[in-house]
Amino acid sequence: MRRTIPPVAVLATAVAWMVTGCSRPAPPPAAPKAAAEGHDHDHDHGHGGEEHDHPGTLAEGVAQLKKAAADVKTHLAAGKADAADDVVHGVGHLIEDIQGLLPKEKLSDEGRAAAPKALDEGFACFDELDTALHAPAGKGDSPADVHAGVAKRIEDAIKTLESAR
Repeated sequence: MRRTIPPVAVLATAVAWMVTGCSRPAPPPAAPKAAAEGHDHDHDHGHGGEEHDHPGTLAEGVAQLKKAAADVKTHLAAGKADAADDVVHGVGHLIEDIQGLLPKEKLSDEGRAAAPKALDEGFACFDELDTALHAPAGKGDSPADVHAGVAKRIEDAIKTLESAR
């Protein structure tokens, strides 16, 4: 019998990996669901002094995600991989914030089912970008090529989140 890992555990591990700048191993996730439910978003996360605006509503979170996606596209088109990488790492925090907002939102039944899947899909896309951004020179696809392959998936995930209400 195959054992599956809950998506929340996978997301928590991946967020931890992305936040550390891919240089240290991610700590094992400790009760991700309980942590998300009791997580106070009005504080500094202590990730090397990085700060980000915590959305107060799903609409604010989706707007921030949309801006982040546009910023990554702009940075990659300009050949600014480091700037794109900074945005990609921030997306991990943002997706975590949006996940925490979902239970507080009045979503349609379809939206309640689709929004977590859209967040998982968006996270997977940004994770692919992160992997490309951190690949050794000459190894794997370029970040611009990876972005070209995931841009539509990111756009679709954002549209799903926008229509979840």
